Amino acid sequence: MASEYQILSAFKTWRDIARTKFSVDQLPTDEELLAAAENLDQLKPGGDYPALQVWATALRRVVGFVQVGTVHIIEHGTDAAMFSPDLDFDQDPIPDAEILKDEPVSTYYPEVIEAPVPEFDLEPEPEPESVPVSVQEIVAAAEPEETPPRERRRRRAGSHRPEPASLQPVDNNIRNWQDYEFARLDGFAEVVRVPGGYLRVTINPTNGLDVEWDVSASTNYGVRVFRIVSDEMEFERDPNLGEHRVSTVGNQWLDIEPLTTAYRMYQVWMYEGSTESAAVNAQPQLVGETVFINPVSNIELSVAGSEVKGQWAPAEHTHRVAVYAAPSNERLVTASRNEIASDKNNFQGFRFHPQHRGREYKFVARRFVEIKGQMIGSAPSEEFVIDVPAEVVEVPIAIEERFDGFSTSFDVTWDAPHSGEVWIYRTLEAPESDLRFNAVETEQLESFGLARRDWANDLEDTKTSCRVIWPENWYSIFITPVNVVGNQAQVGQTYSRVRVGEISRPKLYERVNNQLLTFGWPEEAHEVTAVFGEPGTGHTIGPTADTPGSSLVSIHREAYEEEGGMRVKLPGAGDVALFASRVYEGRQIWGEPEILNYRGLDKFSYQLHQENGRLFLAIYSERPNNQFHQFSLRIHSSRLPLEPEDGNEVMTRKISNDGSRHHPEDLLAGISSSALRSEKEQVVEYWEIDPKIAGLPSTSFLRLFIHQEETAGFHLKALIDPAPASLILGTWIG
Repeated sequence: MASEYQILSAFKTWRDIARTKFSVDQLPTDEELLAAAENLDQLKPGGDYPALQVWATALRRVVGFVQVGTVHIIEHGTDAAMFSPDLDFDQDPIPDAEILKDEPVSTYYPEVIEAPVPEFDLEPEPEPESVPVSVQEIVAAAEPEETPPRERRRRRAGSHRPEPASLQPVDNNIRNWQDYEFARLDGFAEVVRVPGGYLRVTINPTNGLDVEWDVSASTNYGVRVFRIVSDEMEFERDPNLGEHRVSTVGNQWLDIEPLTTAYRMYQVWMYEGSTESAAVNAQPQLVGETVFINPVSNIELSVAGSEVKGQWAPAEHTHRVAVYAAPSNERLVTASRNEIASDKNNFQGFRFHPQHRGREYKFVARRFVEIKGQMIGSAPSEEFVIDVPAEVVEVPIAIEERFDGFSTSFDVTWDAPHSGEVWIYRTLEAPESDLRFNAVETEQLESFGLARRDWANDLEDTKTSCRVIWPENWYSIFITPVNVVGNQAQVGQTYSRVRVGEISRPKLYERVNNQLLTFGWPEEAHEVTAVFGEPGTGHTIGPTADTPGSSLVSIHREAYEEEGGMRVKLPGAGDVALFASRVYEGRQIWGEPEILNYRGLDKFSYQLHQENGRLFLAIYSERPNNQFHQFSLRIHSSRLPLEPEDGNEVMTRKISNDGSRHHPEDLLAGISSSALRSEKEQVVEYWEIDPKIAGLPSTSFLRLFIHQEETAGFHLKALIDPAPASLILGTWIG
């Protein structure tokens, strides 16, 4: 059913056209039209507004056109009956009682304006002689057609009403044969189709439907009468099962009655005979059968947010309505790819969410009905166009980080927005934070830190994903999605990642009492942390609580530069991992470690002492050491020997802790030991220095050197010198 708003709009459209034919005083006011739209009973006799009674029939026709969706007839003013008043403007409405008593036909069909029929005094006719007369002769005697057509005997909701005779074009081919005057179809015989017959129904550009048919030239008889029957629903091939519409000897007819359902089925039957009266008594032959499906009209389109809504008046017997939507620049709207809401019947409308906004869309509807088990479609509706305004939205992104062993990249994915496209920006610095809350023009993006050169997916083919490479020399990256519709842009939440540069050229120096680590300071690092672990665990230890290893020390760049490196005290042989880190958004970001292998350090010391005029050498180890070690005692005449090859070798002989002595021939160059103890323990072995050094200058210096093993896996060895004064030869030999 049509809404009050639709009816009132149609009333006002009708009145605007009527003003070109009648004065304003002769037409209903806004108040009267509103009352009729709210309550159509006001158009019946006895209503509250007399002016509505003058135009009751016309306004009911307007309502009928609205309900069946043929509003274009109202807009074009092509239906002359809409502008014919029921009463003279100076005549009062007829009371209800008179209508029921004196005008019974008009009571049921107030739209039909009947011309007054003059009354005649009929003289009684003489009784005819009882002479047999054939049916053909009786019909032929009735052929003078000066009397007006009889009323149709069958009326129902939605039946067809003729236009006033004065407004219809004259068709000389129309005959007044009524439905009961035609021979009935023989129910036991097969329906005969006229060879070469065809039937076609099209919309008349002015008003109504053009029904056209044709048959081949007659061979048997000279007279043909065509009977057009129709119904608003499917009926079998039988002229008496449809509504008798007209009889004619022509091959076309204009049907001006609006459809009351989704379709109208037509059948044209041909009756042949030597005369018209003989023809109508002959068995009918089917010229053609067709269906006219009422196209969808007057689609009301509206936009709310991202939804387009279309509405129209429903029509009975509709199986479904196919709806097509396409951008306004597309030519073939009814292509199957453009059909929307295909899983719905769409009896009186649709809802559509366009993929892109900021565009103009056009819509076309096509009604389908089921006739004899087959789906038949109407002509496409007119194209109805609406502009879907642009709306930029914030588009969230999902990011997955990948590292292929050489470089880092990010797989970025997102859901396509309803409008526009998504630009992904890759920047070294974060864009302005206020961008997330405001839509800006695309030309302004660069001024807020999103330059055209930073657009990362401008060459991508996909619309919902892209890959962003993290340049090697970048230690920060910001990935920002931007929804762009036309010249409007909405910036989404920025995803950021930071990293630190690599630690370059790491080295570990032994400083006897501690170790010194030096390296090139990594880019963007706030500090470097050293972590110690057992030998071979360097790639598994880490600086956090959930990783193995012992954190030794962390150092900032300023302290590193002041101290000339990072000083640590390693507990023994093991792996040292150096981690660079920076703090970002409250989180500590760790870099990849650099691993150093520390072999450990064995510390040794020595002392000279004199006993019974002889000079002895004692060697100590920081902890008991039974490994084999080699030493060399050197003497230089004027200074401390600087290296194992500096000065002259001094001969020694080993003495065990039991007091036994070697013979003089046991004086040897070089010292070998495999039983060293700490200074707090009893000496197991010591060495007597060759007495011949007494002949050397008293300013000579003695110094002991240890031999370092170059084989991997051996610890470093550190030999700690005593006080330099104790190494002067004159201290012991005066």
